[in-house]
Amino acid sequence: MKIIKIVSTLILATMFISSTAIAEGEKLADKLSGAAIVVNIEVQSCDADAAILCPGLPSNSQKSFMCLMAYEDNLSTACKLGIVEAAMALEMGMIAIDYSIKACEADADKHCLNVKAGEGRIVSCLKKNEAKLTKECTTALKETGIWNLGK
Repeated sequence: MKIIKIVSTLILATMFISSTAIAEGEKLADKLSGAAIVVNIEVQSCDADAAILCPGLPSNSQKSFMCLMAYEDNLSTACKLGIVEAAMALEMGMIAIDYSIKACEADADKHCLNVKAGEGRIVSCLKKNEAKLTKECTTALKETGIWNLGK
């Protein structure tokens, strides 16, 4: 089951990876402030629970997920485990994004100040300037896989 959630705790991440831009010429922190992110989360082993507890709702919808949460006490152990695993994956993603932003903020401000945020443009700019980046920035982007999101 794929769940789409709006995760307000990822406010800083949105503009760094893929969202609409606020403005060019702003520092990275300004570009990222006040944003939100939509994350696709795959929750394993809940299709059978959804069919029984939430018939008629699309299995990959937020409504289906909310319905399942209303029946939390009736969920199978496998579905509960799938939800916990998805939450852990989301948390790890948040940590990776935060780590990368902190490691690359100065480089983004120095080399990509006039790059419009969103759709991987900042990461692409950082990749184009790889030789000028700090080791911390390139390491963070490569370790987290964010490096591969830039075009």
